[in-house]
Amino acid sequence: MSNLSPPRPLLLAIQNRDLAAARAALERDASQATEAIPGGISPLLFALYNGAKDIAELLRGFAEPNVFEAAALDDGRRVAACLLADPALIGSYSPDGWTPLHLAAFFGARNSLLVLVGMGAPLEAVSQNPMQNTPLHAGIAGAAGEQLAPLLMALGSDPHHVGGSGVTALHLAASRGFEALSRLLLARGADRGAKTEDGKLAADLARERGHLATAAALELG
Repeated sequence: MSNLSPPRPLLLAIQNRDLAAARAALERDASQATEAIPGGISPLLFALYNGAKDIAELLRGFAEPNVFEAAALDDGRRVAACLLADPALIGSYSPDGWTPLHLAAFFGARNSLLVLVGMGAPLEAVSQNPMQNTPLHAGIAGAAGEQLAPLLMALGSDPHHVGGSGVTALHLAASRGFEALSRLLLARGADRGAKTEDGKLAADLARERGHLATAAALELG
């Protein structure tokens, strides 16, 4: 017999992206808005991870966002306030292993990203999870990868970091079909011959996902 508790109504509403159900759950029990979910992250971050931004905005009304939430929400003003109150947060990690800059990059939060970098966020911080990647990797994998990755490189991000499973920035760009970004990474010295732990070149990943022009660019240079 399982000892696991059933998911709380708010979490089910978030997973279903059901704003009305989220409102109803919070009307019954407002403590759900700020109670960390299994794994330690906040319901607000869980909503953003699940693409339920309207529910995240609803949850924002129950407490001021912390630095991780503010970074993901692209609230640069709140990010700055958090860091001024506690400068050590600049290099801190969320319960699931991301720095604020990783989260800003992943969610395409340009305002937060610029505030964080301007206040000294470490561009080469490595995530404390199996992905073992940098904010540049997170940005390429995220909502605005083709736009934010060049900005991060211009600000000083190193495109050569090898993350978990041997994944590089070039592998990520290729897998998403970002041809121009792939060319930029090559121009910055990225190794087109680098393989993931399972033996995949960046061109292989591009081709597997149907990005034939990107695969050709990687093969032909």
